[in-house]
Amino acid sequence: MSKIDLKDFVKYGKLFEVYGKLLSEDRQGVMTLYFDYNMTLAEIAKEKGVSRQAILDTIEKSCLKLENFENVLHSVEKGQQLAKKLERLKKLSGKALEEKVEEILKEI
Repeated sequence: MSKIDLKDFVKYGKLFEVYGKLLSEDRQGVMTLYFDYNMTLAEIAKEKGVSRQAILDTIEKSCLKLENFENVLHSVEKGQQLAKKLERLKKLSGKALEEKVEEILKEI
């Protein structure tokens, strides 16, 4: 993974948002600079006083850890499913809305 494409950037950014606190402080720092501040590998390397390759390795390993957290906990997936259900709820009213809310509450 020499460069994260936009689709994966969004995916890993979301995973970092949810699971970032589970990473070490050093990894959190690198990932924050990369995802939140959109800094390049070279900029992060200069700030951290390490090589560009070390930053790339940190990002790659952190992304794998984030994926592993999601594979076990499924928090992001569940959140996305809930958001879709809530979008559908916005279109309902009255009895239909109450029934759908009850159905969703039973799933939780």
